[in-house]
Amino acid sequence: MALKTLEIKIKSWKEGLKEAGQVMKDLQAGKKVKSKKPEVYFDSLDAVRSVLTDKRLELLRLVREYKPKSVKELARIAHRDFKLVYEDVERIKELGLITASQAKRGVPTQLKSDTDQIQVLIAV
Repeated sequence: MALKTLEIKIKSWKEGLKEAGQVMKDLQAGKKVKSKKPEVYFDSLDAVRSVLTDKRLELLRLVREYKPKSVKELARIAHRDFKLVYEDVERIKELGLITASQAKRGVPTQLKSDTDQIQVLIAV
């Protein structure tokens, strides 16, 4: 499995809207718009901290190390409440840091992560 780096970029929402507007104009003009790799944007460092908490980063490490077969197993490994771990895993999945195989009836969901580092880039 190839490891990947997630780039998190911080820029103001005004800057993000300005870029989106330019893409829309280019599309309307019939120009080809280069497809970029998926990027994650936040408008402040505090917003990043609210999503990438110490507990969520620890869960990410545990998923990489133990490859738990379910959120329940991950909660047991982490010695944390299932509901809180489930909520954290859902948030981490939104960023693409964890993937979960489709659960089949009676078969637990396998949690995986191929992210080996997270880079935070701040526009100034």
